[in-house]
Amino acid sequence: MLGKNETPRPCIGMANSARPMIADLVQFGQLTQVSYMLVGPLGSGKTTYAEAFLADGLKLGFPAVYVTTDVSPRVVRNDMSRHGWIIEHCETSGDFIFIDGYSERMGAPKASGARSLAKVEDITELGIVLSGVLENMACARVVVDSLSTLILHSNPATMPRSVQRLGGRVTQNSHSIMFILEDGVHDEKTYATYSYLVDAVLRFRIDESGSEPAHQVRMDRMRSTETSREWHDFVIGSP
Repeated sequence: MLGKNETPRPCIGMANSARPMIADLVQFGQLTQVSYMLVGPLGSGKTTYAEAFLADGLKLGFPAVYVTTDVSPRVVRNDMSRHGWIIEHCETSGDFIFIDGYSERMGAPKASGARSLAKVEDITELGIVLSGVLENMACARVVVDSLSTLILHSNPATMPRSVQRLGGRVTQNSHSIMFILEDGVHDEKTYATYSYLVDAVLRFRIDESGSEPAHQVRMDRMRSTETSREWHDFVIGSP
């Protein structure tokens, strides 16, 4: 596991790369210690983009934490391997850690090596578990998949403040965090509230105007930098 004062080292080999990543979508600005929100309909590529975000970081030597509430870590692991992002060695070295908020809730066997999240509705527990995982990591990238599930199981009055505190603690300790929010699940006020709480918002869609559907992404906004808001095809291929 990467310590706070150690030089980053890659635990994942060169595999397929995804484009555009965040650095391709902004003109300037800080790309670490940032909170991101991915918003789009089901199947528009948000989870794959989040996986690419972690894989890209691992190739640079930055550890990864995946908080999963909607599927088991096994599904995420298999999905990443399908794109050429083999993470088993990273898990063994402690540079990729799952926080499993799915298995126990669904009565499934606990994922081997994962930290368990007993109550997905208790974001305080998530904060405690996440803080413990990040304690010995430097410049980690964290994905919460999905924030929508946490919102649906939590107190709507206190959840925004809890999410703000969680994101703030993560970024203030030199890490980045990426939340996934499902389009069409919440009302507009909810989207506006949670989008306001993060540093950057990426939006996803499926463009069906061509001969084949294309997954697309754009940067809606990012603090302290300029964005074009143009749609870009999200593709995965050889580096």
